[in-house]
Amino acid sequence: MWLYISDGFLSIVAHRDLPMHLLVRARHPEHIQALLPDVEQSVLQSADYPFRAVVHRTVVQRALASYMMVMEYDNFKNSITDEPYHDVCLDVWTTMWKYGLREGGL
Repeated sequence: MWLYISDGFLSIVAHRDLPMHLLVRARHPEHIQALLPDVEQSVLQSADYPFRAVVHRTVVQRALASYMMVMEYDNFKNSITDEPYHDVCLDVWTTMWKYGLREGGL
């Protein structure tokens, strides 16, 4: 799953060896901390997502539920304060808008 939150982009996948855990990956170390401030991160320099954390599924579930319960913005892009990250999200938004037009959107 790709997850875009106001303070970062995460890739969350099932852990290959620990069925009750997820591998939370990021390209910026602060992005994992934004959602999961208390987890220990590791760094794998050669990986496409070098910053990683092995996290129990229930911890991720609680963090996502908490994020949604306190969310107050009504426009995701406007909630992003990191300008380079905002620009990346705008690029994603534009790409998906074009995809919607091509794939039968309005």
